[in-house]
Amino acid sequence: MEKSWRLWGALERCVLTVGSWSWGVCRIFLLTFILKFCQYKHFLLRGLILAIAGCCSILGILYMIQDALLYVPDLPSSSRLYVPMPTGVPHENVYVRTKDGVRLNLILLRYTGDNPTTAPTILYFHGNAGNIGHRVPNARLMSVNLKSNVVLVDYRGYGKSDGEPSEEGLYKDAEATLDYIMTRPDIDKTKIVLFGRSLGGAVAIRLASVNPHRVAAIMVENTFLSIPHMAATLFPFFPMRYLPPWFYKNKFLSYRQVVLCQMPSLFISGLSDKIVPPVMMRQLYELSPSQTKHLATFPEGTHNDTWKCQGYFAALEQFMKDLLKNHTREETVQVAASVTIV
Repeated sequence: MEKSWRLWGALERCVLTVGSWSWGVCRIFLLTFILKFCQYKHFLLRGLILAIAGCCSILGILYMIQDALLYVPDLPSSSRLYVPMPTGVPHENVYVRTKDGVRLNLILLRYTGDNPTTAPTILYFHGNAGNIGHRVPNARLMSVNLKSNVVLVDYRGYGKSDGEPSEEGLYKDAEATLDYIMTRPDIDKTKIVLFGRSLGGAVAIRLASVNPHRVAAIMVENTFLSIPHMAATLFPFFPMRYLPPWFYKNKFLSYRQVVLCQMPSLFISGLSDKIVPPVMMRQLYELSPSQTKHLATFPEGTHNDTWKCQGYFAALEQFMKDLLKNHTREETVQVAASVTIV
C-alpha cells in the first residue's frame, strides 16, 4: 500500500511538471501567434485575435489561482502559527498520519456525562479559512448539547497540519481521521456522525459516500452543490457555467456524491447566507436518497453564524435523539433475531 501511494505521488508530480511545461510552451506559442498575426492590417482580425488571447489569458490565470481562491488557511494571519486550545474541558491534542504520509493535527473533545463510552462521536470538518481552534466554542456547545465526543481536524496546510491543501488531499485527511477514530477502544464505533460546514460539508458528504457501513449519520451546514456551481454563482459576469469540468482543479461534486448517502441526514441552512445560495442546501436535501432526512432552516442564519441562531442546537439535538432511538431499536431487533427459542 505504501509503495502504491508513492507511485501515485510520483505520477502526480510528473503530471504537474508536464502540465506546467505545457502551459509555458502554450504561452510562448500564444505570444508568437499574436505578434505574427498583428502584422495584418485588418482591424477586425486583429481585434478577434486579441480577444481570443485575452480570454485565454484570463482562463489561464483563473486556473492557476484556483487553490488560492478556495483555500485560505492564513485567514486570519496568525492561523498557521497559533491554534487556540480548549480550556477547562477534557480534551486531547492528537497527531495522525494520512496514507500518503502527511501529519495532521486533531483535537478530541471528550464527553464526560452519563455513559461516556456509549456516547456518539461527531467528526467536525470546518470551512475553508482559519483552523480548528477557531471552532472550539462551537464544538464545545455541540458536545454539551448533543452529549457527544467531538473530533476537530485541521486539513493539510491548515493550523499545525503539514502539507498543502487539495481536493484529493482533503479526502485523504477525512479518511485518516475516520480511520484513527476506528482504532480507539474508548469510542463507540457504531455511532460515528459526520458534521461539515461550508467546504467541510463537501468533505463530509464524500467521506460518507465511500464509508456507508462506518458512518451512522451526516449533518451538513451551508454547503454547496459543487465548485463549478459556486464559480457560476460568484462570477456571473463570466461564462463559468460553460467551462468543461477538467478546467477545475477542485470540483467537490457533492450533488453527485450525496445520492450515495443513504444514512440518516440533516441539512442545515441559514437563509441569510450571502456566500452559498440557500437553494443549494435545499437541492442537496432533495437529492438525498435517505429515508430519514431533515431540512432545518434558520431565516437569520448567515454563512458562518447559523449555529448562533435560536433553535439551532434544539434541531440538532432532536436529530441525534431520533438517531439514537432508531439505533437502540435496531440493536434490539438484532439481538432478538439471534436468539433461538427451543
